[in-house]
Amino acid sequence: MNGLPLTAAVTAGALAGAVVTVLLVRRSFELVDVQGGSMEPTLRDGDRVLVRRTRVFRRGDVVVFSVPDGPRDPEDAPWLVKRVSGVAGDPAADGCPAVPLGHLAVLGDNPRSLDSRTFGTVPSRTALGVAVRRMSRDGRPAQPLSRSGRGANHRSGRTA
Repeated sequence: MNGLPLTAAVTAGALAGAVVTVLLVRRSFELVDVQGGSMEPTLRDGDRVLVRRTRVFRRGDVVVFSVPDGPRDPEDAPWLVKRVSGVAGDPAADGCPAVPLGHLAVLGDNPRSLDSRTFGTVPSRTALGVAVRRMSRDGRPAQPLSRSGRGANHRSGRTA
C-alpha cells in the first residue's frame, strides 16, 4: 500500500482549511491606521488597531466608523476612531444628545476631540466594528484595548 494518496489528501485538506481560515479572518478583522490625536492618550497618531467587524456595540468600546456627513478635507481619513459613550435608548450625557435607536454617541479620549458633542450621534450602521487591539507598526499584536477610557474628563473643545 502506498501512502502517497493519503498524504496528498491530508495536505490538500490542510491547505483548504488554511485558505478558509484566512478568508474568514479577513472578513472578520481589519487593520486601521489612527490619524490625529482625538483618542490620546489611549491611541496616538500613527498607531494601528485591529478592528473586529461587528454590529453589537457597548458603552466603553473603541469603535471605528465612517466620517459623518459634512464638509471634510479630502486629505482626511475615511474612518474616525472614538469611544462609545452611549447606545440606543441612553439619555443625554457627557454633553452628547440622547441616543436614538440605531445610533451611537461617541467621544474621543482627548478632551479636545471632535465627536458627538459636535456632530451628534452617528448611525451604528456606519461603524466598521470595534477596535480590539493596538498593533505594532509591523503588524504584530501589541496590547489589547481597554473598555474604560483613560481620558475620562471630557471637556468642551475640539481637534480632529
